[in-house]
Amino acid sequence: MVNSLDGRLVLVTGAGGGIGGATAAAFAAEGCRLLCVDIDGEAAEKTAARCGEAGAEAEAFVCDVADWEAVSRLAATVHDDHGPLDVLVNNAGVGMTGGLDEMTVDDWRWIRSINLDGVVHGCLAFGPDMLAHGSGKVVNVSSGLAYTLRATEPAYVTTKAAVLALSQCLRADWGSRGVAVSAVCPGVIATPIVASTRYVGVRSAAEIRARTERLFRWGHRPELVGRAVVKAVHHDRPLVTVGWEARLGWWLHRLLPLSVQQAAARVDLP
Repeated sequence: MVNSLDGRLVLVTGAGGGIGGATAAAFAAEGCRLLCVDIDGEAAEKTAARCGEAGAEAEAFVCDVADWEAVSRLAATVHDDHGPLDVLVNNAGVGMTGGLDEMTVDDWRWIRSINLDGVVHGCLAFGPDMLAHGSGKVVNVSSGLAYTLRATEPAYVTTKAAVLALSQCLRADWGSRGVAVSAVCPGVIATPIVASTRYVGVRSAAEIRARTERLFRWGHRPELVGRAVVKAVHHDRPLVTVGWEARLGWWLHRLLPLSVQQAAARVDLP
């Protein structure tokens, strides 16, 4: 258990808004030093400024987590200027709705490159220095859909399930070497991810998008996830679900027969 995060160096990807921005703010409230990373430099600067207004040291960086060379350069810069991270939060992610047969290979590569490869890149770039130092925390933001089947989100579910599995494997390996790894699985969170989601295929994409936007308007505030990420670090939690629907999904996944889960996966959004 970590009693204080005051002065700890924390890097958050996808920090320009939504869950990433809320997570950066939550760590700023703990007195951490923030490195706010986003593909949108202006958004990253705004988050860093908000953290600064809260009294925290904060710096913004532009980086596409899907680009290994860019992440590697960022890690080298951070190491040279600050040394190893105390906390790495791999949060950057995107959404996609549509059947596998309706998407292209480029669609798949796009979502995989950010949701999964982006997490792997972060761990590969920053993990070795943390391991060499023998301390640190890694939090990978997965999703409640990592264990909740959805017929219309095969790509998103697959990438987030992979992030959860990766986190559990790394925890088994890195935990014994001083670096704790946690996965945070949010439910329905009111963030801009809906606007940037790809709606592929021909099966009423406009109607599905409208349904999704209505659902997410009633979602939990991203600050709830930010606090959960900090909690995962404080208490070294292997898995943190956020929202009643994410907790319910976790238990249903463990208790219900697969045939029932698959039937539920075909139920349309309200």
